[in-house]
Amino acid sequence: MKKMILLAAIASITLASCVKNEVTPDEENGSNAISYQTVVGTMSRALSSSQTTFPTTSSFGSFAYFVAGNGTWEENANDKTTTLYINDEEIKYYSLGIDPFLAETWHATAVHYWPKQGSLTFFAYTPKLIAVTCGKATGIKAENYNVNDNVNVDFMVADIAEDKKQNITTYEYNGVPTLFRHKLTQIGFKIKTASDYTNNHITGSYVAGDKVIDLKSITIKDVANVGTYTQLPTEGWGGHSGTVDYIHFSGNQEVTTTSTVAKSDGAQTIVLPQTFADDDNVNITIMYTIRTYNGIDFSTETVTETKKLRDLHGAWEMNKNITYGITIDLSSQIIYWDPAIENWENVDNGITI
Repeated sequence: MKKMILLAAIASITLASCVKNEVTPDEENGSNAISYQTVVGTMSRALSSSQTTFPTTSSFGSFAYFVAGNGTWEENANDKTTTLYINDEEIKYYSLGIDPFLAETWHATAVHYWPKQGSLTFFAYTPKLIAVTCGKATGIKAENYNVNDNVNVDFMVADIAEDKKQNITTYEYNGVPTLFRHKLTQIGFKIKTASDYTNNHITGSYVAGDKVIDLKSITIKDVANVGTYTQLPTEGWGGHSGTVDYIHFSGNQEVTTTSTVAKSDGAQTIVLPQTFADDDNVNITIMYTIRTYNGIDFSTETVTETKKLRDLHGAWEMNKNITYGITIDLSSQIIYWDPAIENWENVDNGITI
């Protein structure tokens, strides 16, 4: 049996809490209209390598709750006086200013003004097409979200912006700080061989002993595809259901010592966050062929390897971009010979003459 080492290298997009180096009140907007400032990732007045500007061609949905007087969201969220102020408005970027809005701002079609007294706590999600609700006890909630019905849709939810009273500049725009984080998991595969088993030969010049390895398929089996996301009181996914297989790659791709992405067009790369138990059967199945040349021809072996995801890590976590690095290693499968000579069996046969 050929040996294949399957390693999971996790590349995390770490999005830490926003660090405010500077907060600028909205002194120039005399209209006191509510606008938004958006970003994906964490930033403090300037983008870093782990941060991305929210695209101006996209939109998002926003809710806001009014907290009366000097109350706070933490202490007064469940008060009867804490009421819905903005109900799932679509927020877009506008390059031109249309009275009373300023140019180059994020806002709703309707004009929303800051309250004279009290504060607002904001919730936001994207893309707007996703069906969500927002409640004081749950925050943003996406019930029975099906990743198969939203193929590779990047569902994101913003950090709760608590106790806001005016537009401020924390990121690139003046408005409500709206920091989005990915709420699903993104996966990918790279594959290589541990050594050059073609011995640096190319097609047409293979000699005896050369091996050519071709990847045929990568399948993730028995994963859940439906779950419910809830932002409060403890953020996470629950109510998992459905059992699906994802064919991440299907085709014929030669495997060399260069680590190469293995992915078919349209493959499911955004998956539902979930944990893996010791007794479940969620696994990665890799199928590949090995052509072994004998000098004039070759023989072909088809190999299927399976690795339980629980043996690699405990969960697909939110906001993680995971790359599984597959290395095919044949070094322990070198053929050796064990020669010996059976001694002559002595036979005495007398001849009488």
